[in-house]
Amino acid sequence: MYQREIIYDRNTRDYAMYLDGELVGFARTYHEAEITLDQLMFELVSRPYFREAA
Repeated sequence: MYQREIIYDRNTRDYAMYLDGELVGFARTYHEAEITLDQLMFELVSRPYFREAA
């Protein structure tokens, strides 16, 4: 499974989103970061299924 991390950046006042140690983007709120990472993880986990179905 993927390791996710959300870190608040005081300089930019944004939340940095990391997946397996790699920066994947920024969000305005912690909640927005959680939702975005959840969506990204779902897409990554579902990708093999969608390839087989196509």
